[in-house]
Amino acid sequence: MIIPLKQVLILFICFFSLLLSLKAQDVPYSQYYSNLVYLNPAFAGTRAENRVNLFYRNQWPKSNAGFQSFGIAYDMPIQNSNSGIGVMVTNDIAGGFVEPSFDIIYSHHVKFIKKMDLSLALQAGIVQKYIMPLDFGTTEPGYSAGFSKIYPDFALGVSTFYKSVYTGLSVDHLVRPYQGINKSDEERLNRKYTFFIGYIFHLNERLISEERIVSPNLLIQIQGLQQNICLGSSFQYDNLLGGLWMRNNFSFNPDALIFMLGYKTKSMRFTYSYDMNLGKKTTMPLGAHEVSFTSLFKTKSKKKFNAIKCPTFLL
Repeated sequence: MIIPLKQVLILFICFFSLLLSLKAQDVPYSQYYSNLVYLNPAFAGTRAENRVNLFYRNQWPKSNAGFQSFGIAYDMPIQNSNSGIGVMVTNDIAGGFVEPSFDIIYSHHVKFIKKMDLSLALQAGIVQKYIMPLDFGTTEPGYSAGFSKIYPDFALGVSTFYKSVYTGLSVDHLVRPYQGINKSDEERLNRKYTFFIGYIFHLNERLISEERIVSPNLLIQIQGLQQNICLGSSFQYDNLLGGLWMRNNFSFNPDALIFMLGYKTKSMRFTYSYDMNLGKKTTMPLGAHEVSFTSLFKTKSKKKFNAIKCPTFLL
């Protein structure tokens, strides 16, 4: 389906107007390009295969703060409908707080310019936030051990793919749900805005069979007072992956240097990354370990599915 450019411009104006009119922070995953559906729901169903993604992050492990996050995402295309669906289960642990969530995603894929693909997505889910008593018998200030809150959560996403360029924009926590005891503005979850852009350089030569790729990219995230700018690049040499990014805020004060190593095949991708603290002066290391695993499964449909042209480098 090809949509006239005029309608697409109207769609983008409406989308950006919604973002500009909107007013606890999410986990700052470093491997954003290894956790595509978590990064932006518009990635759901962008491959011809079914996709499973597992991810885990352990932040500041030597501080005993207990910051751990993990999840699993599954997405697949819907045959003959230019769309996709996905489900995602995550859990965040921060001290005594535990926050499991369950989300479902629907995405729709369109073409509006030759060789350019557009994916739009809506994500809806339910979140529970509760207190887990700490070993020394206390809980977070202002909360009792029996505290539990369940609330709905929604997100929007859009991504585009044009030749070797990929971009995306998403907004999480659309309705700013209340996550505390009282319905005060301080206890509402801030919306998170995410923008990314990247380019894929293929360095292959005619007589070289290995796949050589360099992909510089930029990620900007804003959620309340939290501002993240990640600038760096991914690398691929045949099956080996690497990456290096610098995370700053809008004042360009360095926060962390992110190193990534991994292994990739046509149907599998495993990556490990480490955040080296640069911005906080402490007596103990405040790094973060992160791992992710992605696997593709071919569909059994006899009909050929024309997948959106999402770069295969973004497995």
